[in-house]
Amino acid sequence: MYFKRFGRSVPAALVCLIAAATALAQVPSSQHVVLVIDENSSYSNVTSNMPWLVGQGKANGYATNYQSDNGGSLLDYLWLASGSCESSANCTLPSGSHNFNCNGNDCYYPGTSTSDPITDDNIFRELNNAKISWKVYAQSYSAAGGTVTTGDNAKGTAYYRRHNGATWYSDILNNVDSSSKNVVDLSQLTTDLENGNLPRFMIIVPDGNHDAHDCPVGMSSCSEAQKLAAADSFLSSTLDPVLNTADFQPGGTGLLVVTFDECGGGTNSGCGASVYTALIGPQVKPHTASSVRYKHENALRTILDSLGIKNYPGASATAADMSDFFTTTGSKPQVVISSPVGGASLSSPLEIQASGYGTSGHTITGWWVYVDSVATYNGGAVSAIDPKITMKTGTHSVMVRAWDSSGAYGDQTITVKVAALNPTVSVITPANNAAAGSPVSVLASASPTAGQTITGWWVYVDGVGKYNGGAVNTISPKVSMSKGTHSVLVRAWDSSGAYGSQTVNVTVGSDPAVAVSTPWPGSNATSPITVKASATASSGRSITGWWVYLDGVGKYSAGSVTSINTSISASTGSHTILVRAWDSAGAYGDQTFTVDVQSVAVNVSTPLTDAAVTSPANIVASASSSHSITSWNIYVDSVSSYVQDYGSSINANLALSAGTHSVLVRAWDSTGAYGDETITLTVP
Repeated sequence: MYFKRFGRSVPAALVCLIAAATALAQVPSSQHVVLVIDENSSYSNVTSNMPWLVGQGKANGYATNYQSDNGGSLLDYLWLASGSCESSANCTLPSGSHNFNCNGNDCYYPGTSTSDPITDDNIFRELNNAKISWKVYAQSYSAAGGTVTTGDNAKGTAYYRRHNGATWYSDILNNVDSSSKNVVDLSQLTTDLENGNLPRFMIIVPDGNHDAHDCPVGMSSCSEAQKLAAADSFLSSTLDPVLNTADFQPGGTGLLVVTFDECGGGTNSGCGASVYTALIGPQVKPHTASSVRYKHENALRTILDSLGIKNYPGASATAADMSDFFTTTGSKPQVVISSPVGGASLSSPLEIQASGYGTSGHTITGWWVYVDSVATYNGGAVSAIDPKITMKTGTHSVMVRAWDSSGAYGDQTITVKVAALNPTVSVITPANNAAAGSPVSVLASASPTAGQTITGWWVYVDGVGKYNGGAVNTISPKVSMSKGTHSVLVRAWDSSGAYGSQTVNVTVGSDPAVAVSTPWPGSNATSPITVKASATASSGRSITGWWVYLDGVGKYSAGSVTSINTSISASTGSHTILVRAWDSAGAYGDQTFTVDVQSVAVNVSTPLTDAAVTSPANIVASASSSHSITSWNIYVDSVSSYVQDYGSSINANLALSAGTHSVLVRAWDSTGAYGDETITLTVP
């Protein structure tokens, strides 16, 4: 059997093989790989004040859209070693990684000064497993004490353990495979160079006087330009001897990566998280200026690929390598899909951004994009394409193929999920299969599809419209229902004419109908918790009493009133609240829900999690605390993206790229305590 849908006749077996395979890594093998990480500097400051580094980047390659993962030094060093920040409080933990309580300075057990060794997979473990030699050359390491647990600024030095990512992993701390001996003083680099004994992988760790973290030696105060000048001088004097070795000369395979942990004085605020990153070596395509969005996990993936390691820790398992920096060799063109990322959940139409690199001496002559093996786009003799392709809801295999003037072709395949274009509706109460009295309190929220607004609501009981609402994002009607079990469908329309809905079943009896207006079920709250509720008795009866239970313990009672407003003290953590009212016949009705008590309670009201939004996305949230709110930060995919000082609420508009994003909204109070809420958003 032969197939013709791929643009030429090929055997069916080959078609199946091509459709099933993803593109192999295009990063060439390197005999020696060097990584250097400098500190806290924006892309623009580096390009203005580091002539040696920028000159090397221009001659070789540099990234114009490389973004740090976190604010806080250590977190970014960990991303470069294990593809995770190793802290559930500071990032969404990638698959395979765990919470080790890390922050920008350390990884400590909460409330102690005891280190929390990271046991997740990491580059040092993979190097040991592959029997690949490695060393960390740390400046001022010996003077500071010379052990893997030597702390920041020990013995008056400018050595920072938090800038030496290797020293936080159990492999090194427990000296697995004699790993601790591989962390050495920078002076050992000169000896290893003279003896021709460089390891295959090297991390060079400047001290604080030479990595742009602190002022240069002998200066108590200085400008950013002076810090960067000292860092540039260190790079030149330290790396020039390495670049003069045979493996970094024409015909060699050496690779040097220089990057920065984060941009701008200890945070990502104000510079969009963009940091200068250079790739240097004879296999780097000269004068490359890549605008592809990369992060530290992409650099980790690239380093692992260059060393021939195929086990990828943390987020490096799904990150693209930085293959557009390298000259394509071999018999087929190279195709790099920069957007979307494989595995992403998006809305249709889907924009495909891809670049092609012909084989030696040849140029790209044509393109095809295949969705589920069916040709859907055809392009001509251009080096890059960005078509928008309509796809049905569901999971699809997308292959992008490019031909060059030799007649050869190369391709890359990714899998994407296309989400339905409907508003998102969430019914808060009643819970599915709940028992309730009539009228039933219906609480629901909705987020429209991307670029639209909610225009109307209907609540249907057993297929019959019972409530009609207008252009609001939240409704809370009380809907009369007869005794028995009913199907309740809540539907919201948006300005595109699309609708979303959710259905719950509820059994109605003659018990009192209880409606809770505060707190919102499932919300975050502070202690004491304010509880407001009302109750309606069935015909011929009246409300005679109330109880409010916290985790099964009675905390408040009231008499013959139709509504209550009380405050209940609760410890930090998740709690179950039951609000119950009795009537004159001795029957009772109730509402049960959970709240999460925090010292700072943050609640995002717009948009709902899992909603589709356009960029910029409007984020509305409120915060409460027994102390004043002093600051806010919004993190998009663990990158600080918005900062606000003071205020009990926030209304921010964030520029988001196409794709699915994790958005964490965090607020601090005057004591330094914080709370947060995380939602997931998709940008078509």
